[in-house]
Parts: sequence; structure tokens; C-alpha cells
Amino acid sequence: MKRIIIIGAVAALVALIAFRLMNNKEKIEAAKTSTAQFQTVPVVEVQPVTYERLDQKLSVLGTVEAQNEGNIIAETRGKLQNFKLVLGTFVKKGQQVGYIQDDVQGIVVENNQTTVENAKREMERYERLLKGGAVTQEAYQKYKDQYNTALLNAKQQQRVLGNGAVVAPISGYVYDKKVENGEYVAVGAVLASVINLQELKLVVNVPEQAVYQLKTGDKATITAQAFPGVTFTGTVHYISPKGDDLHNYPVEIYLNNNSKNQLKAGTLANASFTFRNGIDGLFIPRRALIGGADSASVYVLENNDTVRLRRVQLGYDTGDLYQVLSGLKQGEPIVVNGQLNVSNGAKVSVSGSKQTQPKTDTSVAVKQ
Repeated sequence: MKRIIIIGAVAALVALIAFRLMNNKEKIEAAKTSTAQFQTVPVVEVQPVTYERLDQKLSVLGTVEAQNEGNIIAETRGKLQNFKLVLGTFVKKGQQVGYIQDDVQGIVVENNQTTVENAKREMERYERLLKGGAVTQEAYQKYKDQYNTALLNAKQQQRVLGNGAVVAPISGYVYDKKVENGEYVAVGAVLASVINLQELKLVVNVPEQAVYQLKTGDKATITAQAFPGVTFTGTVHYISPKGDDLHNYPVEIYLNNNSKNQLKAGTLANASFTFRNGIDGLFIPRRALIGGADSASVYVLENNDTVRLRRVQLGYDTGDLYQVLSGLKQGEPIVVNGQLNVSNGAKVSVSGSKQTQPKTDTSVAVKQ
């Protein structure tokens, strides 16, 4: 009887332990499920699409280029002689910087010159005979024509063979050198490149809303980080009649270099314009964009818990903000942080929302 009681007690204890283990397992599984469900909802930061009116000053970034640069080209083939240019050398327009020697060309030129000289001697001899009455006018004219023909052939041959002299096409500094003295070169080969930094141009892209307020002859204030506090004055020389896919138009601004603070070609610089009318429209932060500017999309928050990917057309770029030409309405909340953790139609949790009161009515942005 005592053994039965002991066995019953042990069985009850085992059953109790098994019950506790099963209960704890269910709690652990429930906790894991809850944690997993919590972790599958990404947290994003949103802010609304806003209407902005930019001031009447426009600053655009561009690249400084030389108005004049050119290549020193071989006009004939042969061995390059006396070509002693080094990088940074200043040359003048038309200055001879070397010579190309072609043995075959030299023989041809020499033969042509001999032919011309022989024809000239015969013509002069018959000219003397004509004056003495020893030959007729027809005989003299024959040798005169032969001389003129030989002279013309020599000039034409010289033009075909080219000029052995190597000259600089413009005044400026040598910034690239392709060959060395003593090398054999072909006709049309680029031997070196020359750039003139006295007259420069700044090439910038101006947005559509601003370009119609520009005209050739307008002044621009130019600054570069290379020379803090130094300003250059430029003049609009060219406005492209055709814009790019983002509705920006290339504009060239001519300026004279500063002898004390000389800009170099390739330097980044800012051009500032002052307009009578400002630039306005819907704007979104650059960090909200998915993809490139020419195929941009943004995530739009719907019902405070779902994001939808939407294509947008962009316009003016301020650097931190992009103008929206189509695809969004003013006040719509868009994701500005956390895009990498979401996909189209995903459920999200909003954190750090920056909802602000719209400045105008919620009209759809349209292309101007």
C-alpha cells in the first residue's frame, strides 16, 4: 500500500512538471511571435510635401572651362625634330615648336625644286633669245608655260605633302603632351594640347522657371571655394535653346580671369543671378528620393500605416530640395528616412513625423 502511494506521488509530480514545462513553452512561443511581429513593422520618418517660394536670387553650380584651347597637330608624317616642349610651357600663337622631317618628302620636294629651277633657266634663256630676235614669240611662250606649270605642280605637291613646321594654334600653356622628340608621327596626329586661361567660361544648368528670366548680356556674380571672399563678374554669353530631361538649360557665362587669383579649368564655381520674379512650387527633400533624378520615385504614406511607391517628375534642384513638377500633392506625407527597410505596400510605423500646415491649397503640381 505504501509503494502505491509513493508511485502515485511520483506520477503526480512528473505530471505537474510536464504541465509547467508545456505552459512555459507556450509563453515563450507567444513572446517570440509577438517580438517577431513587432520587428516586421519597420519604423519610418515622414514629412509633408511643401509649397516653397524661393527668393529672387538663384545660385547654380558649374564648371570653369577655357574659352580657347587647341591641339598642336602634325601636318605631315615623319620624324619629329627639335620638339622640346614641357608641360606648363607658355607658347604664342604661330610659334614654331618643332619640325617634322620626312626623307621621302624631302626627295620629292628637292626634285620638284630642281624641275622648277631648270624650267626657269630655259624660260630666261629663251627670253634673252627673243629680245635678240633669234626665236619667235611662240617658242618663248612654250618655255614660259612649262615654267609656270612646274611652279604650280611644286606648290600643289607641297600642299599635299604638308608643312613640316610644327606650330602652336593659340597662345597659352601646354597642359598635355602626347609624343616625345625623335618619335615618328602620322599626318593629323595630336602632339600636344594648349590652353589659354586669360578668358574663361562657366558652364551651368539653369532651371526652366529661371531660364526665361535670363538673357544674353545679363551679369552674374561668380565665386569659388578655391578663393574664399573673392568674386568674379561674368556675362551671360549663351543660353541653350534646348533643355535636358530635368528641364535644365545649359548656360555659358564668360569672364576674364583674375591675375592675382587665377582660376583653373575644371574648377567648380557658383554663379549667382538676381531675378525680378522668384521661383515657386512644390518641393521635397533630396533624401526622400528613390532612384536617380531622371527616374525618381518616393514612398507616400497612406492611412498612417502603409507606404506606396509613386513616380515623380522633378524640376529645379536647390541642392537639398527638389522641385516636384508632377506626381505629388501639397501636404502629402512622404518617407524621408527608412526607405531601405520598406517595399511597395508595406505596413510601417511612423516615428518623428514632421507634419506642418500647408502654405496654400492642396493642388496637384503640374508641369509649367
